[in-house]
Amino acid sequence: MLRQSLRTLLRSPGFSLAAILTLALGIGANTAIFSVADAILFRPLPYPHADRLVVVWNQLTKLELDRLSPVAESARAYRSLTNIFDSSAGIYELDRILTGPAGTERAPGMLVTEQLFPMLDPHPALGRLFTADEYRSGGDPAAILSYALFERRYGGDASIIGQSIAVDGRSYRVVGVLAPDFEFNIRAGGIDVWTPKQDTPQAWGNSTRMIARLAPGVTLAQAQSALDAAARHVDETYHPYRGPHGEDAGYRVKVVSFRDQFLGNFRAVTLMLLCAVVAVLLIACANLANLLLVRAVSREKETATRRALGASEARLFAQWITESAVLSLVGGAIGAIAAVWGVKLMLRLSPAALPGIAKISVDLRALAFTLVVSCIVCVLFGLAPSLASRRMMWGSRGATRQSRRAASALIAIEVAIALMLMISSGLLFKSFLRLTSVNPGFNPVHLLTMQVQFPATRPVTVVRSRAFYAELRDKLAGLPGVISATIGGLPLRGGVLNTHGGDPFALRGRTYGSDGSQFANLNTIGLDYFRTFEIPLRAGRFFVEGDGPDSSRVVIVNEALAHKFFPNGAVGQEIGIPKPCRDMNCDFDWATIVGVAGDVKTIALDQPTLPMLFTPHAQNPFPGAGVIIRTAGDPNALIHDVAAVVHSMDPEMPVFDVHTMEERVQQSIGQPRFQTIIVGFFAIAALFLAAVGIFGVVAHSTAQRTREIGIRMALGADATRVLETVMRDGLRPVLLGIVLGLAGVAALSRVFSSLLFKVPATDPSIFLSAAMLLTLVAVAACLIPARRATRVDPMIALRSE
Repeated sequence: MLRQSLRTLLRSPGFSLAAILTLALGIGANTAIFSVADAILFRPLPYPHADRLVVVWNQLTKLELDRLSPVAESARAYRSLTNIFDSSAGIYELDRILTGPAGTERAPGMLVTEQLFPMLDPHPALGRLFTADEYRSGGDPAAILSYALFERRYGGDASIIGQSIAVDGRSYRVVGVLAPDFEFNIRAGGIDVWTPKQDTPQAWGNSTRMIARLAPGVTLAQAQSALDAAARHVDETYHPYRGPHGEDAGYRVKVVSFRDQFLGNFRAVTLMLLCAVVAVLLIACANLANLLLVRAVSREKETATRRALGASEARLFAQWITESAVLSLVGGAIGAIAAVWGVKLMLRLSPAALPGIAKISVDLRALAFTLVVSCIVCVLFGLAPSLASRRMMWGSRGATRQSRRAASALIAIEVAIALMLMISSGLLFKSFLRLTSVNPGFNPVHLLTMQVQFPATRPVTVVRSRAFYAELRDKLAGLPGVISATIGGLPLRGGVLNTHGGDPFALRGRTYGSDGSQFANLNTIGLDYFRTFEIPLRAGRFFVEGDGPDSSRVVIVNEALAHKFFPNGAVGQEIGIPKPCRDMNCDFDWATIVGVAGDVKTIALDQPTLPMLFTPHAQNPFPGAGVIIRTAGDPNALIHDVAAVVHSMDPEMPVFDVHTMEERVQQSIGQPRFQTIIVGFFAIAALFLAAVGIFGVVAHSTAQRTREIGIRMALGADATRVLETVMRDGLRPVLLGIVLGLAGVAALSRVFSSLLFKVPATDPSIFLSAAMLLTLVAVAACLIPARRATRVDPMIALRSE
């Protein structure tokens, strides 16, 4: 039977190729997107009892802050006053500077408390994990390397175990190398250097995140209730946070599942892509069903002959199923191969923001998914021709009419789904265009940016930091092709936890939070910062050489802060800038506002403009800074010259995160671009499949009606009348599908609106354009067989019957 099915399919190469390619497109796209959805939505995280892992945050509700790391007193109280945790740990991400014979390199690092590794149960590829003594105050500095760093920097040499390496200018003994498949980073790129967070009074700082595993049987709701009681005790006992005048900021606690915390931002996009690709599969299946129905009708005489020769219904059904199985398995195999390349392409197109714990690949689960889908397609569309052939036993005219109705219903479903995808793609494209037209507040053209930083453990005095960066700025400004150079924080850095985040500031005579969220992003900048970025001055002045360490403290605010807190004018007003503080109880230095600068997009182009405070680096020097250079020509041509200047001043200082500002702008819109491209591809595929389906059904229907058309023309019907009849019959299910598609998109508009930027989810121009485009494609698909019908010779048509 298999041999016979192969011979039958080979005798119809056009049908077989169309069916296989249709299946390959639908199944391949679904397998690729399933691999992403499996990692984001379904697959368990690779840790013991991962479903019980949670992240604990503090909140300041009166200041609209919902993601603050617990302070030391909070973390201790949450462990001691509740019995909801099986274990808990603290983690702190930081950049480490590696020096040695292999050169100077920046490596992402993580400080961890003693409970983290037992909680995650990693298995070292070499060496061991940290011992209890290495977590104690005064213990020997130890480090564990990632497998990627072990191979890249140390050549995979196992003798590195037990040797000392220089991390931030301090000697650490390498005690282990983690397995290559271990990931616990909460950002893309991975963690390369792990070190123990030693048990000192300062071991738990403001930036230490709290990870915990709930005790067996404890739900998130129960954990939240217990932590609420503990937070009230902390607030009453320790007063972990108060405003500058002692006022309450609304101290609360929030517990979030680990999966939701680090993968939740990608769920909406993943679900959208999953819905889009399922829609394409449905269209592909509808096309395949139509192909098989058409084939069943065309094989009516063959089927009747088989029955006359004694073939049973079971034998005929098995034959149909075998042919469908061959098509499904071949199409599924090609689709699985295409999915491997599709996943690689998607990862290359993606904005590279996925955490490493989301391991996306076409693995056995994805291949099993492909096999299941292929089997379902095999059974469903083996049934379709079998049922059609059985109906033909009761009269070809009734069977033909029923097959036409079934084909029309499938066309209506195809058109509805295709229209929904086209409208979704159009909305995303318009949203993306609106996003790219947003003014970032500065001129990104001909800007080169990078980061430089003193090692964290190297003693860097305020005087040294101030002198180093002043000299660096002057030397860079003197390079050929450089218009201006400066230092400071970079815009469009993305990834903040709160749109109202930043640093607290105080206002004279106003209680904390009386004017809403009293937080601003603090940016310490060098001279010429605003000139280099071409940020306009709205009022007052920019910083000058006289704004030094011995002069009165000054500050520049942006328009967003000035308009909200100083509607009558900000210049000359005083504002309190926080000093370095512990446990969020901060003292403030009072500074005079000397200028108001134009607004700059701090997070991303689609995020609201945040309040900003700019302080001169001479008055508030930091060990690390962004370097910004405006060039006369291609900024990439100066990368080596800039790095040479830095290394001439300090050979051990790394230069990293080197990008032009135009590249950073493009990176900030990477996710909207990615989802627009992917959904656009699916929409084009759906439109193509729908057009092919409409053409196939109308062409077959016209061929089946050759005798009827011949009789009409013999009785006097002209070509125009025949054309109208065929077009009307072909477009009737299309118009029904358009109505259903418009209704479907309107019903889902509220869900879809969260993915759009300044575009309504029911934008009438997009709805009308998509409907008109699909109608034109349908008219074109119907017109070819309709024109062919007008050329039917009545005598030949009647004689053939």
